[in-house]
Amino acid sequence: MTTTSELMHWRLQALLRENSFPDLEYLGERPSYKTGNEVPWYRIGGAEVPVDAITELDAMEEEDDAL
Repeated sequence: MTTTSELMHWRLQALLRENSFPDLEYLGERPSYKTGNEVPWYRIGGAEVPVDAITELDAMEEEDDAL
């Protein structure tokens, strides 16, 4: 059965394939501090986060300052 963490990983991978995000990077697999299992890790902003610690994903739109 597919886990919530796997679904989040697939969603993040799809976002990275289709877009360019300077503040989102896939780091590979490492042990999670939550479970100890090998899971995908991402750099989000300045934080390194295991995928099983990401609970939701929302896009933030930048405002156009050139009005």
